Amino acid sequence: MIVLPEDVLALLDAGRISIRGMIRFAFGTGQYGFIRAQQPLTWAGLTYQPGGLIAVSDLAGDVDRSAGGFTVTLAAAPGGLTPAVLQSIEAEEYRDRPVTVYDAYFHPDTGALLHVQPMRRGYVDVIAHEDDPSTGYTISAACESRALDYTRRNERRRTVADQARRAPGDLFFEHCAMRGREEIFWGRARTVSGSAPVVAGRGFIAGVTNV
Repeated sequence: MIVLPEDVLALLDAGRISIRGMIRFAFGTGQYGFIRAQQPLTWAGLTYQPGGLIAVSDLAGDVDRSAGGFTVTLAAAPGGLTPAVLQSIEAEEYRDRPVTVYDAYFHPDTGALLHVQPMRRGYVDVIAHEDDPSTGYTISAACESRALDYTRRNERRRTVADQARRAPGDLFFEHCAMRGREEIFWGRARTVSGSAPVVAGRGFIAGVTNV
């Protein structure tokens, strides 16, 4: 859910606010930011360079939490995001790296930054390049939403030692019981060594009816 500050809401109601798109890539060699503006912007420790963030598609997904996706399109811009810079992205380790798309709200009179709202979060999948005479040089990054995290498996365990990796000193699992796996036979026959086949479930039913 998006919650905006009161001053931003007031300016939105009056139709007097300036909104500019921002994008942040976290690649293997570092973090890179771009903003649809004429001047760079430094926010949260990163300088967003003026570039051609021209389109962000709607987020596709299902109610079953399956991973949807969205596409971010960047266009070359003089003085910074040149075609050569866009082409150099292929030298980066961008596959499965985080990407975040923001809306930045500016005051219409002073130009002061009022608020930055995350709008899309995901992971870069593939990047396509296109050199069109009518639109110029563009790249389109196909991204998977963070719903992908729901489908990923890991080897974490509910133990004190494992929890300490994430939150040192957290003893939430201190008294969590540890048990091995036990196979339960139900609805089929099994053979016990040295005896006749036993039908699973009969012992339980007999125990209930003899109470």
